[in-house]
Amino acid sequence: MTIRTFFLIALVILACAQSNAVKAIRVSPYPYSTPISTAQRPGFIPVDGADLRSRMDAAIRLGRATQSRFWTAYGFDVRPGVSVDTDWDGKRTVKDGTSISFDSTRETRNLGVFLLREPNDGAVARVEVYNLDRPREFSGYRVYWLGRARNDESLNLLTALVDERQGAKVSEHATMAVALHDDSRVGGILKNIVNQSSVEKARTSAVFWLGQVGGETSFLADLVRKDNESTEVRKQAAFAIGISKDSAALSTLQSLFPSVTHHDVKNQIIFAASINEDKDGAVNFLIDVAGKDTDREARKQAIFWLGQKAGERSLGALKDTIDKTDADTEIKNQAVFAISQRPKDESIPLLINIARTHSNREVRKQAMFWLGQTGDPRAVDFFKEILQK
Repeated sequence: MTIRTFFLIALVILACAQSNAVKAIRVSPYPYSTPISTAQRPGFIPVDGADLRSRMDAAIRLGRATQSRFWTAYGFDVRPGVSVDTDWDGKRTVKDGTSISFDSTRETRNLGVFLLREPNDGAVARVEVYNLDRPREFSGYRVYWLGRARNDESLNLLTALVDERQGAKVSEHATMAVALHDDSRVGGILKNIVNQSSVEKARTSAVFWLGQVGGETSFLADLVRKDNESTEVRKQAAFAIGISKDSAALSTLQSLFPSVTHHDVKNQIIFAASINEDKDGAVNFLIDVAGKDTDREARKQAIFWLGQKAGERSLGALKDTIDKTDADTEIKNQAVFAISQRPKDESIPLLINIARTHSNREVRKQAMFWLGQTGDPRAVDFFKEILQK
């Protein structure tokens, strides 16, 4: 394919990009009604008893008599700094089907554990944690409200549900519910789940939450190092270190990186470092890997995440990669792609310069391709200029 033909194709792609505008539509997964701010919501059926166990047993008897699925629900002491099932703000994390963000300014302390039970034997079919200040419909099933549980009662109940006989989803969601408790025992319970459970989903959920509990970086690092551990657990452990507030998180990831040989785990360490709150340290690490690592895939990953980082240093590192005479074409093309992901006022002038002046034909074509995706008038003018020569 000649360069002129490639320009024509790129111009067509650019025209298509300019003519299409897609609007993102957010559809809420739950139907909501009029907001209520009380813990004991209207429509809940209160159940009395001396303790959680007796109230639960009474609720199960009542629910089974209806011959329909039913919910048993209770409140608990919620850990601070977590926002569960709140209004969309563009910054939440969806974990286990529940929206969660780690924002102390919007924390939700009025949560309930909801257990959906089968009518024949009262077995638990689902475990959910819902924000009691946010109304929802419960699939038309009755909700038996058990009041507020003590931490020991709730944690014992939920830990028993982290069991292979309960099914992966029940175990996974029960683990999340454990982690949301404000209790010093939570870290130990989560580590026991990692070490003893045979349910992979529960184990990875526990690893994720250990990164939020804090003080468990050493435990998580040991998981990352274990060659005989499952890949998903190792990757989740690296991610948990990256998002933790531990001041040693980034240095831990940097020390782990040279000793890990598994490609997926190695790439996860790069990603985890890129999202760590130590932004300057993360850029330093990414630049070091992108410029020096002998693993091509690791270098490509580091280059990609550099493209997502704001700032002159990360942009400069990408330009340096493209200009290096010893970098192979695949690495250079990855850097071109990373530049294309930057804001248009940064990326388009650079891409035009690469497309116009770079000595490597394939790199020029790559820059032209990404220019053709932008829908930007500057790219159109550039293509017209070249085609008129």
